[in-house]
Amino acid sequence: MYTVIVSLASLILLASPTRADFWKDLRDAVEESVTDTAEDIAIGTAEQLIQNMIIKYSTRRTRSEKEVREEYEEEQGELPRFATATEYRTEILPGSLVAPGDDVRIRSYIEIIPGNTGEEARIEERLTIWDNENNSVALKDMTKEAGKESGGVFRGEFSFTLPEGLPQGLYPITTELLLNGEMSGDRKLQLQLVLQKRNSGAVVLLASNQDQ
Repeated sequence: MYTVIVSLASLILLASPTRADFWKDLRDAVEESVTDTAEDIAIGTAEQLIQNMIIKYSTRRTRSEKEVREEYEEEQGELPRFATATEYRTEILPGSLVAPGDDVRIRSYIEIIPGNTGEEARIEERLTIWDNENNSVALKDMTKEAGKESGGVFRGEFSFTLPEGLPQGLYPITTELLLNGEMSGDRKLQLQLVLQKRNSGAVVLLASNQDQ
């Protein structure tokens, strides 16, 4: 149908300047509509695949509140009034290339200094995966509790498996650290899905990661 409309418009372009302008605008509109539709389909495909993807989360405390408090007091002096995040970093594992079907892990390091009030803080992490074409479109996000403690060092980990059929491209990933619902730190990562050929000539999907 699109080919017929464009061909007809091209013929009328030769007949009349006025009609030519009209049909040129029509042809441009059709081409733009086809492009927009293709982009919408790609976003819809990625969104559906990511939405159906299972993401797991686990956490463990590796240093106690007492250990980080004593270390902070020795190096910095007086404790802050409320629990405070002094370090937050993340990384994508296992490395630079990940094939669909393999586990992808986003591991975090969280250090919370206790406040002098001794009150516990609700520690949470939020993960968001963004579309590769339109980086303002969130394909999936989730928030998980890392613990409810006054302080300490924690290791968090989101894990998932990249689904088959996911369109290639660069997928931004953001993580946020929340203390009592307020953002206390964030990190930006990039997960790049690319096409590569093996020696046999078979096309396979591979993913590489890059921290920003």
